[in-house]
Amino acid sequence: MTRVLLVGFDPDAVDYSDPALPPGMNAMKIAAGIALALKQMVARGWQADLCLIRPDDAAVPTVERQLASANYSLYSGA
Repeated sequence: MTRVLLVGFDPDAVDYSDPALPPGMNAMKIAAGIALALKQMVARGWQADLCLIRPDDAAVPTVERQLASANYSLYSGA
C-alpha cells in the first residue's frame, strides 16, 4: 500500500489577521480542508499520515521525526 505524509501548518498556528488570507478563513475551515484531503487520499487507496507543524524552529525536526517513523512512498503529484 502506498503510504503518504501530508505536511502542513497547524491551523492553530496561523495568523488569520494576515490580509493575504481569504476573508473569513479560520482554523475550523483549514481543519475541514485537511480532513477532506486525508479522506481523498484514503479513497485513492493510500495510507495517509498527517504531520502538523508550527512556523518555528521545531518544524524541521518534527517533519524529520515523522519521516523516520515510517516508510513513505515518493509521489510527485503527477
